Amino acid sequence: MNIISKNSLLRGSALVILASAAIYGCNDFLQNAAEPQGSLNGASLASKDGVEGNLIAAYRTLDCAGSTTNEWGCAVSNWVFAGIASDDAYKGSDALDQPSINDIEGYHWNTSPAGHYLNTKWVAVYEGVVRANSTIRLLKQVVGASPAAISEADQKGIEGEAIFLRAHYHFEAYRMWGNIPYFREDDTDYRKANEDTTAVIADIIKDLDAAIALLPDGPRNGQTGRASVWTAKAYKGRVQVYAGQYAAAVTTLNEVRASNNYGLEASFDRVWTGVKTFYNGPETIFAYQASANDGEPDGNNANFGERLNFPYSGSHFGCCGFNQPSYNLVNFYKVDAAGLPLVF
Repeated sequence: MNIISKNSLLRGSALVILASAAIYGCNDFLQNAAEPQGSLNGASLASKDGVEGNLIAAYRTLDCAGSTTNEWGCAVSNWVFAGIASDDAYKGSDALDQPSINDIEGYHWNTSPAGHYLNTKWVAVYEGVVRANSTIRLLKQVVGASPAAISEADQKGIEGEAIFLRAHYHFEAYRMWGNIPYFREDDTDYRKANEDTTAVIADIIKDLDAAIALLPDGPRNGQTGRASVWTAKAYKGRVQVYAGQYAAAVTTLNEVRASNNYGLEASFDRVWTGVKTFYNGPETIFAYQASANDGEPDGNNANFGERLNFPYSGSHFGCCGFNQPSYNLVNFYKVDAAGLPLVF
């Protein structure tokens, strides 16, 4: 509120009175309040709804969220570090638009612009780790205070989903940096040294095994997007492939295949589609569930990290055009008369 007065002395006195009243009011409020008001803490979240909400927040960090939206390095698809750095795509847009990606495309990792994007990725994955671990701690707090507050099935499901997400976020960090710190819910000192890649893989698989032991056969509450036991098993097979544990990966992935929970789409165009009918099709094992027209005024829940990836010139968007398919990608899809890739 602005107070306008021709009398500067009156205006100054009024402001002093208002400021004094505000200070007294705040002091009284803080002294007498049983709990801080207007903030979320362990006490205000200590309920089944609080635990479930905390878990949803851990899922939310799969894509750009909150402080991680300042660069596009937080995108859930990893289009900057995967598509562009691998030559499957060009940065697109104009030379001066997000120039940091130019350095990543050229493998100039030591530059300040590239560092901004790398930092964004680091913040995004470890924000996910923090949220997953806080969910587990809150779950234990609520169940410890009131064992009947959450059913045993939901206790297992919530913990399994949180552990799975923790494994996923650490795996994302591993894919970027290799040697990384690994954090669990009972850590109190966060100044941890990096583990070597062998230890990181062992910790990720340990978490995935723990999640497999807890998760239900299908998505909890029948809600698409939640991790199930088969999500975790398929993910474990993926991690084993990255680690070069091929025999173990074959065993894991054959079990997933035999479950008949997944299969090939009838047509390749349904894998990446904007047609709602084909969302979460038979090839979908784990996918970020975006939300649009949900009350968030800027559409930040609607695949924020991908919002610049559409045709540039001539499109009705009139901007952007990042992550453009490269000739290299097109050539990999060219085949000979027998249907085999020409690049090989």
